Amino acid sequence: MRSAQRYLKTLLAVMLAGGGAVSAPVQAVTLDFSAVLTNGTCTLSLDKSTLPLGVIAKSQLRPNQLVAPQPFTLSVQDCTGSAGGSLKPVVTIAGTGTTQDSKWLFRNAGSAANTGILVIQSASVPDYSQPEVKNNSVLSLANPGQIPVNQTFTFYAGASCGGSTGCATVATGDVTATLMFTFLYQ
Repeated sequence: MRSAQRYLKTLLAVMLAGGGAVSAPVQAVTLDFSAVLTNGTCTLSLDKSTLPLGVIAKSQLRPNQLVAPQPFTLSVQDCTGSAGGSLKPVVTIAGTGTTQDSKWLFRNAGSAANTGILVIQSASVPDYSQPEVKNNSVLSLANPGQIPVNQTFTFYAGASCGGSTGCATVATGDVTATLMFTFLYQ
């Protein structure tokens, strides 16, 4: 019995000295994660940075006419990404302007009154009656989940005053417009 008492006293002394619990050294290991998330992209380029339409006489601007149309080409190339998903790769076209006699005319602030730039997507010189490009128009590049292939889009831009109402009050002066082409997924 004396040895049992001695054992308990020794055990109690060890527990009190050790804070009441036997402890092992704490060790931690860190694991860092990183990832690159991407939908992919395409390189967009235009064959011209400026498209001069020249000097146009006020008398040339007549209702329902596209005056001095000039071509330009948008190229979509080197698309990257992974196939799959539900988003559709597109190019949006944006620019300030106004609807005049049912036609969208691109025009920057300060341009001559009632005149703007009519833009039509066409492989050849278009007719005024063809559908025009408007602010926030969308060009589809591929079906949803697909990576677009290299492709080009031809447009024509020319001066216009729209129909009878707009052309009745054309002013003289400079006409400028700016279009922005943006690749994105919708």
